[in-house]
Amino acid sequence: MHALMLAGTLVRSEVQHDVVVLAGGSLAKLGMKFQGHLKHAMPVIEDVLAGFAIHVGQDDGVSPVIRLDAIGLHEVQSGSAPLAIVKALYSEPLATLGLTLLDVDRFALELHNPEATEPAGSGNVPLTNYRTLASLAVLEKLIARADVDAFVAARGMPGFSPTQGHIASAIPFLGHARRGLVDGSLARTMFTGKGSLFLGRMTQLSDGISLIIERNPALA
Repeated sequence: MHALMLAGTLVRSEVQHDVVVLAGGSLAKLGMKFQGHLKHAMPVIEDVLAGFAIHVGQDDGVSPVIRLDAIGLHEVQSGSAPLAIVKALYSEPLATLGLTLLDVDRFALELHNPEATEPAGSGNVPLTNYRTLASLAVLEKLIARADVDAFVAARGMPGFSPTQGHIASAIPFLGHARRGLVDGSLARTMFTGKGSLFLGRMTQLSDGISLIIERNPALA
């Protein structure tokens, strides 16, 4: 997520005209939750080394646009409570554009596959995060408490990503988002990556960044 932001700034400032962001999973993390899988008589399903490449280029009048004027950052002063984190990563950057959570068609969060995480005791990470985001919408009086599940269903998605490395954090949806933003089924999406569990164990602090990616105005 940070690399995607930096790529966007390099291209927008015309320091570079084309930047490719490359990333891959971690071999050391393959099968790291195997004990939970074996305990439930499951195969070890964390057997995928995922990778991706993103080409960030100058505006071609078709491709989606990264809104560099509304970057969400989770800073130390934001606090560590779940609602404080999502407010810093979602509500605050959207507010700079005069928007709310309801102006985003689809949110991409940590998209870990729950088939891998639930047997290991980590729960359904995407669903938990989407419900926290919906709770923020309730707190900001955008939806009623009874509409939490509808908010999650409309603006979230099931987790489908391999769990090792940083690829699980939002990015797997990027290709799907691009297709929707080009064909008109989506107008605005939001991608968020948060600091890892390992970082939290060492420092009790976390890190996070969010990006708004929109339909190209030339397609309107």
